[in-house]
Amino acid sequence: MAGELDATARWPAFVGPTWAEVDLDAIADNVRWVCAHLQPGCRLMAVVKADAYGHGALEVARAVLAAGADALAVSTVAEGLLLREEGVAAPVLVLTPARPPEVDAALGLDLILTVCDVEGAHELARAASRTGRPARAHVKCDTGMGRYGFLSDELPRAAGELLRLKGAVRWEGAFTHFARGADATASAAQLRRFQAALRGCEAAGLTFAVRHAAASAALLALPEAQLDMVRIGNLLYGAVPRGVAAGGLRRAFALRSRVAQVRTLPRGAHVGYGGEWAAARPTRVAMLPIGFADGLGLTPAAPYRRIPVLLRALARALLRAAGLGRLAGAATGEVWLGGRRLPVRGRIGMQQVTVDCGDLPVAAGDVATVHVPSTAVGAHVARVYLRDGVPVVARAGAGSAIAPARAGRPSGST
Repeated sequence: MAGELDATARWPAFVGPTWAEVDLDAIADNVRWVCAHLQPGCRLMAVVKADAYGHGALEVARAVLAAGADALAVSTVAEGLLLREEGVAAPVLVLTPARPPEVDAALGLDLILTVCDVEGAHELARAASRTGRPARAHVKCDTGMGRYGFLSDELPRAAGELLRLKGAVRWEGAFTHFARGADATASAAQLRRFQAALRGCEAAGLTFAVRHAAASAALLALPEAQLDMVRIGNLLYGAVPRGVAAGGLRRAFALRSRVAQVRTLPRGAHVGYGGEWAAARPTRVAMLPIGFADGLGLTPAAPYRRIPVLLRALARALLRAAGLGRLAGAATGEVWLGGRRLPVRGRIGMQQVTVDCGDLPVAAGDVATVHVPSTAVGAHVARVYLRDGVPVVARAGAGSAIAPARAGRPSGST
C-alpha cells in the first residue's frame, strides 16, 4: 500500500512488531570504501542478488549507483526485470544462465545475460533474431569453482563458434569466480587459467571489453585480479569475508523486534514445544514476536566436511553448553536488549521466542536487536530504510511501498 504515513498511528501498524532497518548511508560509505581500493581503470559492479543480500534490491540498487557503482549484478532474470520495472536503467548482468522462456523478456529490457555453453549461445542468438535487437552477453569461464561455465580449456575451442554468432550477440564481457577468494595462492592459480583462456580466445579473434574475476575477498587478497571490473557484494553491506582484513566498513542491516510481554515464570515452569527447558527458580522472561521463520536460530543445512570447520563448531557448542556463550562469538541468532545479550529459553518457535531477562528492567514495547544473517530474514519482514538515522522509506512485508516516510525513527531503536 502506497501513501504518506502518519507519524503516530500508521507507521507502527504497517511496519509491525518486527522489522529490519537498512542504513543507506552505511551502504553508500561502503561503496566509496570499495572504490577507494580499486586499481586505476577498474570499475565496480555491485551485486544485489537475493534481494541485495536481504537488504532490499531496489533501494540498495539506487543507493549504490548514486554512490559510484557502474553496474549491477543479479542471480536471475526475474531479479533483473524487477529492477527494470522500477526504473533502474544501469547495466544489469544476470549471473546465471537464463532459461529459454526468460530470454525474450530479458532482451526486451536490455539485461546482460550470461552464456555458459555453446548451446546457450545459440539459444541467445535465436532469441535475439526474434526480438530484432542484438543480445548483450558475458561468457562464464569455470576455472575451479565447478559450477556454471565453459571449462577454461574448452572456452578457446568454442571461440570460433561464438564468433559466428557475433551479429546476433555482442560478447561484451567474460568472467570467472574464485572458489577461495581469500586464499591468494588458490585464486592466483584460477586467475592464470582464466587469463590463458582469454588469450586463447584472442588468438581466435574473440575479445572481451570487460573482464572480471574478483569478488569481495579477492578484492583485497589478490589486487591483480581486479582486471576491468570487480563484482562486490558482501563488502557493500559491511560483511567482511573470513580470512581478509578490511577496517572501516559499516554494517548496514539490523533486525529489530518489540517485546510483546514480560512475565515471571514460577520455579519448575517449562518453556516452549517439548518442554525442554524448565526454570530452576522464579524467572523473568520477555516474549519477542520473532522466530525461525524470520531467520532466528537457523543453522547450515550442509554437513561439516572440513575438519577445522567441524572443530570450531564443536568448540562453540561446548562453550555455550557450559554457559560461556560470550566466548563463542556470534551465534546463528542472538538477542540483545538494553545493551546486554539475553539467553534464549526453550525451543525457538516459528515467530515466537522466549528470552531470560534476568534483572534487566525490561518492559513491553522495548526494542530488541536480533543478530542474524541478513539473507536469512524473509521478505515478509518489513524493511525500514534510514538516512541520517531517520526513516526515508519503508516496505511492508509483501514488498509494497508504504512511504516516503515522514515519521521519526521507530521509537526504542538501538
